[in-house]
Amino acid sequence: MHIKPNINIANFLKQVQKCSAEVLFETTEGDRIALKSTLSQYIFCTIASTPKLLRSGTVRFENEKDRLLLSDFLDE
Repeated sequence: MHIKPNINIANFLKQVQKCSAEVLFETTEGDRIALKSTLSQYIFCTIASTPKLLRSGTVRFENEKDRLLLSDFLDE
């Protein structure tokens, strides 16, 4: 799943915290960023400041049910 363009990053990360399991942002290089981690959120915000990088990454879920919590932010 890819993140929609022009989302509110702060609201997205607040919703991530509500997920029951880990949510990962995977870069095109294969790096995985655990979005529930505060340190990883700083890294993610840096990526999000470059729309092309943000759109090229993929969001992965450890628990597929968490996808519903983030559906407003994702292209399906």
